[in-house]
Amino acid sequence: MMRNLFDYAFYRTAKRHFKRDGAEAFTAVLTVSFIVFLYYFPLHSFLIDILDLKLTLLYDKIILSFIGLFIFFLTRIRYKEKYFMYRDKWINETKREKLLGELLIVFFFLSPLLLMFIVKSLFK
Repeated sequence: MMRNLFDYAFYRTAKRHFKRDGAEAFTAVLTVSFIVFLYYFPLHSFLIDILDLKLTLLYDKIILSFIGLFIFFLTRIRYKEKYFMYRDKWINETKREKLLGELLIVFFFLSPLLLMFIVKSLFK
């Protein structure tokens, strides 16, 4: 299910920006990478708190930057030349299915923020 949400988010974003990005779908890859990073960030905070690491802000930013780039490159590899495959899969969606899909993407995008809030609340 989670993988399908990533794929659907990729497809919808790529479709929305197809005229500018083409089949390469840079904006969609960036969007999915950002969502994955948002899911990673609470885990990062949790690990820092649990392990009681005393990282300076600079080191923390460097670590997060490398992880963000790593996620981006993995996402780019995963979705390379996949736009038309996903378009064929979801081209015949009804308006209701599209609306439901868009709502799921919004929830999918906001849920890591809720997770981050919960993690930070637990370790005040």
